[in-house]
This record gives sequence, C-alpha cells and structure tokens, in this order.
Amino acid sequence: MAKGRGDNMLGIGGQRNTVSRNAMRGAGAAGKGSAHNAAEQKRELLRRLKEKNEQARAAEKAADD
Repeated sequence: MAKGRGDNMLGIGGQRNTVSRNAMRGAGAAGKGSAHNAAEQKRELLRRLKEKNEQARAAEKAADD
C-alpha cells in the first residue's frame, strides 16, 4: 500500500540553514565586536547614572545647608 503524502507535514517551511558556532553565541549579523560594543554601552550608561546620582546628592546637600 502506498503512503499517503497529503497529511505529511515534514518539509513544510523549507530546509534548515547551517548556523555557525559564532552565530549561536550571539555574533550573528553584527559580526565581530558586537559584545565589545554592548559592554562599552553598559559602561557609558553606568557612568551617566553615577553622574546623575552625584549631582542629586550635591543638590540635596546644598539644600540642607
């Protein structure tokens, strides 16, 4: 008896792509240095937050005096 192919969903959606190890680790389309850029952005954000906190403390201290 022949197998019915009408309800066989295998193969729908095309073939799987080969994914490199670097792409699985997050390099993806950004390529080299994307992790470096993310770390640099985080440092910049932390620097700005620290400056803002210092300014708020200075303003609070000046208001108390």
